Amino acid sequence: MMERNPNHRPRLQAASQRALLALAIWMTLFAAGGANCGQWVRQYRQPRTLPESATLEQVVNTINANTAKVQSMQSTQASLSVPGIPSLRANVSAQEPSRMRLRADSSFGGPELDLGSNGELFWLWVRRNQPPALFVCRNDQFATSSARQIMPVEPAWLLEAVGLVKIDGSQPIDGPSPVGSGRLQIRSRQPSAVGILTKVTVVDAWDGTVVEQHLYDSQNRRLASSITNNYSRDPLTGAALPRSIEIQWPTAQMNLRLDVKDWLVNSIPLDNATIFEKPQYPGYPDLNLADPNLRLVAPGGAPPVANPPPMIQPSAASSATFAPIKASQPIVLPAQGGSYQPPPQYSQGASNPLRSN
Repeated sequence: MMERNPNHRPRLQAASQRALLALAIWMTLFAAGGANCGQWVRQYRQPRTLPESATLEQVVNTINANTAKVQSMQSTQASLSVPGIPSLRANVSAQEPSRMRLRADSSFGGPELDLGSNGELFWLWVRRNQPPALFVCRNDQFATSSARQIMPVEPAWLLEAVGLVKIDGSQPIDGPSPVGSGRLQIRSRQPSAVGILTKVTVVDAWDGTVVEQHLYDSQNRRLASSITNNYSRDPLTGAALPRSIEIQWPTAQMNLRLDVKDWLVNSIPLDNATIFEKPQYPGYPDLNLADPNLRLVAPGGAPPVANPPPMIQPSAASSATFAPIKASQPIVLPAQGGSYQPPPQYSQGASNPLRSN
């Protein structure tokens, strides 16, 4: 029979006492820190930016000061997810005040999506869309164009959606009011080409990072939302930027998610307009969404109107031109969800990466 070591039990007791002491120290530090585990971890990782019981001015200043640090942001290591299709590799660039471009491609099929805005016009290209087209619209024609069936809010909002949020202090603002654990909400008004919108902004009460944005029209319909999280701070500027972004356009039945590995901040020269030039894709003619003869069929939407609103004439100073396309039949929008029948002259079996069946 094995002989017992008389020192064995004291060593076990000492080890147990050390473990209990370490646990007691951890619990003491946790209790001294205050609230729940999430707040303790956040305090450990990053200093608090907003004080407790932050005022409206402090919340607005924190949001705007963070955005003011960024003139441009770019990532070549991102992924784009759309319901119903595999994830795509993505390249995203944004530059103040209104330049934005998102390109995505598949591993085997090449380019799949190109969405961009350069302050003068915006475009949308989907490789698998039928009929083949590069959807284009000038910004000064957006309010009365069919572009609103694809993108219900102005394209410049995309910069806010990916993290460059601005609160207009000249407009009425309500709040901040607590909404859930550790979050504050403010409500403001935002002028746009389609009228005054209500903007709901939800921030983290600890550091003022924006976690939700929602835009509503005058009928209280939600036009667009952006859900942002997984923030990191740029080591050079100190700007906090999200690496997980979900964008929703409920009225257009479109959702997408963008996951960014890392941002390059202020790396795009101010005079570099090449990134934000309207592209050309052979076999995909420009389709002007402001053309009064264009009739669009939205998924689940009503038939096209017989007399669309008159087209706003381009300003003489503008250099943007579009190849004329006569649309004698309705054009099917690239969108998600819903059901519709394509016009007979278009392929019935064509797939669309922005639509999930």
